[in-house]
Amino acid sequence: MVNKKTKAYLRETAADERRQVQELEADLEQRLRKWKRGTVWLGIALASSIVGVVPFLYGYPLHDYWDAIGKKILVLSMCLLSLFMYSVGTTYNFWSYLRTTKNIHRKFAPPDSRP
Repeated sequence: MVNKKTKAYLRETAADERRQVQELEADLEQRLRKWKRGTVWLGIALASSIVGVVPFLYGYPLHDYWDAIGKKILVLSMCLLSLFMYSVGTTYNFWSYLRTTKNIHRKFAPPDSRP
C-alpha cells in the first residue's frame, strides 16, 4: 500500500522527468534547426561555386583564365562539397536522434502524461 508521501514524491518525480524530457526535446529541435539552416547555406554556396566553374571550362569564353582562377574555384567547390556532406550527415543524425527520442518518450511515458 502506498501512502500519501510516496504518491506525492512519485508525482513530483514524474513532473520533473517530464520537464527534463521537454527541455531535451527543445534543445534537440533548436540544434536541428541550426544545422538545417547551415546545411541549406552550404548547399547554396556549393551550387554557386559549381556554377562559377562552368565559364572556365574548355569551350567557354574564360577558358584562358583556367589556371589563374578556374582551378581555385574548383578547389573551393571540392572543399564546400566536403563541408556540405558533413553538414548533411550531422543534420540527418540530429533529426534521427530527435525522432527516436520522441518515439521512446511517447512509448514509455506514464499514462497520465501522454498527449
